[in-house]
Amino acid sequence: MSASTHIATAAGGLTVDQARRAVLLGLCSCRRQEKFPTLERAGLPDTPAGRAELLWLGLEAGDAAPVSSPEWLNRLAPVADSDPSPWGQWGGRTSLADLQELGVLPEALINFFAVLGSELPKDDSTDRPREVLSPLECEQLWSPDRLASGPVRFDFELLRRLNHSWLQRADHDRLTALALPYYRRVGWVPEPSAEPVRVWLRELIRAVLPGLDFLSLLPPRTRLVFDYHAEHYLRVPESREALEREGARDVLRAFARRALEESWLTPERFRAIFAEVRRETRQTGRNLIQPIRVLLTGLPFGPSLDDLLPLIERGAELDLPVRVKPCRERVLEFCSVFV
Repeated sequence: MSASTHIATAAGGLTVDQARRAVLLGLCSCRRQEKFPTLERAGLPDTPAGRAELLWLGLEAGDAAPVSSPEWLNRLAPVADSDPSPWGQWGGRTSLADLQELGVLPEALINFFAVLGSELPKDDSTDRPREVLSPLECEQLWSPDRLASGPVRFDFELLRRLNHSWLQRADHDRLTALALPYYRRVGWVPEPSAEPVRVWLRELIRAVLPGLDFLSLLPPRTRLVFDYHAEHYLRVPESREALEREGARDVLRAFARRALEESWLTPERFRAIFAEVRRETRQTGRNLIQPIRVLLTGLPFGPSLDDLLPLIERGAELDLPVRVKPCRERVLEFCSVFV
């Protein structure tokens, strides 16, 4: 499912079918300026875990509701299982806690439930369907008339796209707070975390955010900073391929010779060294940059080195449960195992 450690679902938590029911009912209630009904009238379990998950979605059940559940709620089609995929299988019986653990933002899930199986509104500028809708837009656009007539399949790819979009829009301080449990669980960030650690982690998250789909993927996406082991990365097929291209060894020798003269590799010095290596080796494109990326991060792809290098060097000076290796040490380690 995700790279993070699974946590047990709280007893009495909501399923996807129940959470979807609550979200659509909440959208209708807001649109009509009515109170959200009691959990019993909404057909939802009245448990502490269920109430907490409703609050996470921005919904709060009343103690006494002036209105009963609407008729359309009784004909709401269940969510059928998704197609099998590397992410696993998801459906109406999936717990909401599993989606939270995966790292889905509540606004993305509200968006997902509002458009799942419905006809999407069109973008006025492109005349194409528009998937990403704010909670307010969902409230304004969704209506029972948009309900699918039959079962709706859990569209995991749609959820992935929506969550990716909402992660890009999210406040970085909020994402840092949400990410801390994932990092503490793998033992990479202390608890409590001092302000310098939080500031550094926020910048690290910002560096990998453009390629991020779910919060639980943050530790594996940032492993190249926290857990660099040259010998391990030399077994990664993409890294081996980059190192076996013609001219790669010349690039590595030229770069390592210059990088080892630096105690702190700044982006400015890196760019100067990069230009010198290009002139010396006459290599360009991926034949130039990918061997250097493998040397410094273990992988031939990833975030901009202009963003990563300062984070690696600063991380090496922080008091963390794991030791972040500075660039010079990475060069030495790589050269000792790459033969």
